[in-house]
Amino acid sequence: MLTYSEVMTTDFGKLSAAAEKWKSMAEEFSKVEKRYRDGVQSVTLGDSWRGESANAAFLNFAATRYEYQAAQTQAKATATLLLNAHAQFVELKERLERARADAVKAGMRVSEQGVVAFDYERATEGERDALRHDPDYAKSVRDSEQSWAEYIKSCVKAVDEADKDLQKDLEAVVKDTGGGKNDGTTGGFNGSADKVATADDQQKQERMQLASLAMRDGETLDDYLQRLQKDGVEKITGSRRLAELFAAVQKGTITASAFAAAVGGSAGGAFKLFKYLKQGKDVTAPGTFLSTFINNRMAGAVPGSLLGKVPPGMVTALTGSDEAAMLGGFMRNGSFFMPSAAEANLAKVAQNGGLANAAKAAGWIRGAGVVGGVAATAYGVANLATYDADMIKADPAKFASDLSGTAFSASMTALTVAPNPVTAGLAVGTGLVYAGCLIWDNHEAIGDGIEKAGDWVGDTASDIGDGIADGAKNLGSALNPFD
Repeated sequence: MLTYSEVMTTDFGKLSAAAEKWKSMAEEFSKVEKRYRDGVQSVTLGDSWRGESANAAFLNFAATRYEYQAAQTQAKATATLLLNAHAQFVELKERLERARADAVKAGMRVSEQGVVAFDYERATEGERDALRHDPDYAKSVRDSEQSWAEYIKSCVKAVDEADKDLQKDLEAVVKDTGGGKNDGTTGGFNGSADKVATADDQQKQERMQLASLAMRDGETLDDYLQRLQKDGVEKITGSRRLAELFAAVQKGTITASAFAAAVGGSAGGAFKLFKYLKQGKDVTAPGTFLSTFINNRMAGAVPGSLLGKVPPGMVTALTGSDEAAMLGGFMRNGSFFMPSAAEANLAKVAQNGGLANAAKAAGWIRGAGVVGGVAATAYGVANLATYDADMIKADPAKFASDLSGTAFSASMTALTVAPNPVTAGLAVGTGLVYAGCLIWDNHEAIGDGIEKAGDWVGDTASDIGDGIADGAKNLGSALNPFD
């Protein structure tokens, strides 16, 4: 693999010089081909020479001329590969140089070998004192060192991948693929070399625009998506500092939202259990309070009023059908219980009346909750699958929060599909565990982004605007999921 030092010290100008020579070679082959066509092959095209020798000569002369043409194609394709490589290497090297400059501005020192470390010599006395006495600040410095080191390493890796692709393409461009018209040799010039060059153009575009989308070793799915968000902001604005701020605020927001969801879900489940145990009221699915409220308002609507003009079918589609929910009825304490739409076990309704009736019983509001819960649970399982033993040992708190979060999503989904005391109890338990793990893993994350935002206010809004304008031109469609 190429090293940081090799990338920073290599003169890529020789690639463009070599490409010009290959272009000249193609022009010379073109001249030779025309002379061969007019002075040699033309002898077999008239009527003065006939017979078996003429037929054999015709085929051999055509094959020779094909090789001259294929040589031109191969030379042009080689020139294209070298020019593409030159442009790509120059751009990737500039990206690495910018990364180094940004790291230095951020208070880092980057050695000639690409090793990143906090620059203690440039640190203020207050920063040095904080490093000695403030564990949180010391951790933030270490995290920053690692982040910049990974960023610079990824820039070097992009050059290395481009170098390997160039080697592969240069090896492919000289291989005679055979099968072309008049191609009568094996191991001659490659008349399809232009296809290699076309493929290289596509590879270049993908590498330059999509390299940051690759999932890194030791990165969970959750980390991967958060990094893509941060990288997207950096590409749009041209400001890594703004991207770091966005990531900090976003993490704090997501953590706070997850904590609120866990606590809210546990509180809601506990309240449902309380009403069931103390008041004998049946457990309802999460999110159906709004449905019940709408149904009650509709039932009491005065004829001719605005609510009275709303089509009943629209309300039923939104809040769920009590008629369809009856298919989930069951025996309880010696009598047959007929659940409402908010109380119905959708799995039982589907078993007795099919998926269509289950969807009718759920309604749009509850149905969206089921779909969202299933998606969140599936995402959580996929994220957990990206962990290995070393990653768990390195950050057990994060693994615990991801594991308990997935369990909470699953239990809330189960409560939404089949509301009963058991699923409500599971939602309460997993919600409390998830909330506790979030506190353990992110005890300082909530509000941390706002604190960093306050430190960052010194930068002017005009600088941000200029960065957005410049960066948007270079973003490309690769980071746009709707393109």
